[in-house]
Amino acid sequence: KTYTMAAAAMELKRLRLAQKPMIVVPNHMLGQFSSELLNLYPGASILVAGKADFESSRRRELMGRIATGNWDAVIVTHAGFERLPLSVRAQEDFIQEQITELEVCTRKAKEGEADARIVKQLERAKKKLEAKLKALAAEHRKDNTLTFEELGVDRLFVDEAHAYKNLFYVSKMSRVAGLPQTASERAFDMYLKVQHIQRLNRGAGVVFATGTPVTNTMAEMFTLQRFLQPDALRRLNLQHFDAWAGTFGEPVTAMELAPDGAGYRLNTRFARFVNVPELLGMFRQMADIQTAEMLKLPIPALDDGKARIVRAPVTSELKSVVAALAQRAEKLKSGSVDPSEDNMLKITGEGRKAALDLRLVRPRAPDHPESKVNLAVREIHAIWQETRDQRLTQLVFCDLSTPKTDRRGFSVYHDLKAKLANHGVPTSEIAFIQDYDTDAAKTTLFKDLRAGKVRIAIGSTQKMGAGTNVQTLLIAEHHLDAPWRPADIEQREGRILRQGNTNPIVKILRYVTEGSFDAYMWQTLETKAKFISQIMTGESAARKIEDLDAPALTYAEVKAIASGNPLVIEKARVDAEVMRLSRLRAGHAESQFAARSRLRAMESDLPRIERHVASMEQDLAARQDTSGDKFRIVLNGHTVTERPKAGEMLIQLVDRHYRAAAPVVLGELAGFRIEYRSTLADTLTLQGSAHYQAKISVSPIGIISSLEHAARSIEDRLHARRTDLAQTNKNLVELSALVGKPFEHETRYAELLARQNELVEALDLTKNQAPNNLSAETTDVELTISLANEAMVETPAPDAAPAARMAV
Repeated sequence: KTYTMAAAAMELKRLRLAQKPMIVVPNHMLGQFSSELLNLYPGASILVAGKADFESSRRRELMGRIATGNWDAVIVTHAGFERLPLSVRAQEDFIQEQITELEVCTRKAKEGEADARIVKQLERAKKKLEAKLKALAAEHRKDNTLTFEELGVDRLFVDEAHAYKNLFYVSKMSRVAGLPQTASERAFDMYLKVQHIQRLNRGAGVVFATGTPVTNTMAEMFTLQRFLQPDALRRLNLQHFDAWAGTFGEPVTAMELAPDGAGYRLNTRFARFVNVPELLGMFRQMADIQTAEMLKLPIPALDDGKARIVRAPVTSELKSVVAALAQRAEKLKSGSVDPSEDNMLKITGEGRKAALDLRLVRPRAPDHPESKVNLAVREIHAIWQETRDQRLTQLVFCDLSTPKTDRRGFSVYHDLKAKLANHGVPTSEIAFIQDYDTDAAKTTLFKDLRAGKVRIAIGSTQKMGAGTNVQTLLIAEHHLDAPWRPADIEQREGRILRQGNTNPIVKILRYVTEGSFDAYMWQTLETKAKFISQIMTGESAARKIEDLDAPALTYAEVKAIASGNPLVIEKARVDAEVMRLSRLRAGHAESQFAARSRLRAMESDLPRIERHVASMEQDLAARQDTSGDKFRIVLNGHTVTERPKAGEMLIQLVDRHYRAAAPVVLGELAGFRIEYRSTLADTLTLQGSAHYQAKISVSPIGIISSLEHAARSIEDRLHARRTDLAQTNKNLVELSALVGKPFEHETRYAELLARQNELVEALDLTKNQAPNNLSAETTDVELTISLANEAMVETPAPDAAPAARMAV
């Protein structure tokens, strides 16, 4: 991804298709990206703008250097890019445009007698924008620097572009859950600058690069399309979110617990996508998706071909905690607890903490010798010991219980470090990524990791994920907990499964506490990762898909986990198999439809091809020889034997009949009529039983040569048509055998569907979502526990589906 961007920028400059490309990279990647660009192009003239260059005292100088220098590339950080000021006029125009859109939405909402709350929210959003507009009008820039538009930047490359996904949009669907509601200033600033670059390049000129284009919800695709294909959205009248959501989305209304906890209410959630092939067709117009399988990069292989699951046994204390969580969920369901005091998100969070280490929810709980942390200490120490001579390194990911500065309360990080030190690992070789909070400090740490000075780094996905290029000596990676998003797993495992790792085989270990929320979390991640991979690579044949976003467990899922019900595991297996067979079945149905269409087309083509072959055979038998002195042509009733003279006469005849409405016979050659059609202005036709076209030339010799060539080519055309006939007959036989062939796994598929329904009933997954007197259509039956990889439950799961390496 780095080299692709660097090469694209430099080649655009070399070919004079760009004057001044700018590359925007994550803050801590500035030095590394610059050095990698210089590795590719040692003679490149680049300007690298660090944090100090954007300070008030130096910013004017930096802006002047960018504007006046003939740079091959200007490299800035995400934070620095935000500090390149836009002209107030550009901001005012955009905000005014958004205000106009809000006014239209408000008017339509009032005309449609929409909920008063929707109207109020739209009016509130409008007031915020108006206040922003006034602030801009009153703004006096403290430092009179150049604006972004005046820097001469005409191409833009943005690395880790998913950081800009929270882009403001106008919508009447403000009461619909499941939509991205956050709006960041960073994304707004990027959007305006992208628009400026696109205006300079007729809609092009911007490249977004990211390994995780869709991180949590499919609605993020709309943001990418707004950034990169606004013209395509406008052409289809999909530039407004409501129009896009109405075309590709489907709000699902289901029963959910009311905020006051006193009962249920209907809630609308943006949870389903429709017209998926068309959406992906649009998306692929601006997305160049490259997965690891496509690229076949020289990355290390996984030990045994898959990640290894390290299982921690459930303890009686953990069982009681999970049972208590299930009781809290039941109270929430019955409405006896105010959701402001307790809710499913809080229960889910505590369940995840208890799965990591019981002391995070019960500080006085004992330190179980077989806990995840203790198992991790043994694995990390064993690998550290084995690779001591080579000084190989390890990463440990843990998003929960990050270290606190005041050291109060229990922290998994400090516990892990202390135990490793007790096993003989020097504390100087263990680092917390949270202790390195500046770009310079991180650069130093990464250098030490690549050199083997620091051999164990512990951190969260956010701090140690994207942009952490320390793969040189990495031999193992440990997942102490499971994040919510598959994109986070991709970012984690992308640190070790990466080009530049000198180890041919590496290990990834996932730690799972049995009987806890861990199994559910990993199953959900497997489901989401496979789904995103299918969508990104276009492997899904479905027209409708459920969205990915799932912030908390359902009551039934907590209950199933607490009970330790083996049916939960069986359901995961069954759902995985149903999903696999569903894809195969959809593919079979599609191939049957295509085969029937081709069969009908061939059956209608066959008589036509046979007639064409017979006609050409007749023409070949009747064709007269005009080679050499045997040349004879009849034009306008006169026989001509000289080619130049014949050519001149023929050109005159064509000119005379240039505007003729009907076909005109001009003469005869080699036993064929010479016809001219004004609708085919540059073509003459030799007409026999079949017809043969010849190009009209302005040269007398050329026009005659073209006609003689058409007559001589009958043998070649006949041979090609006979080949077509033989191939069509062969295809007809093969397709006739294929059409009507049943799906080979139909019986198994039906059995699994029946078992799936039985498991849903047995696990009480539908009945626990709402009162029993509600109809099936109004109960919330979304099953987010399902579709895990079968291997995830019984054996170590394979590496999650590789994230799309996308340069959009």
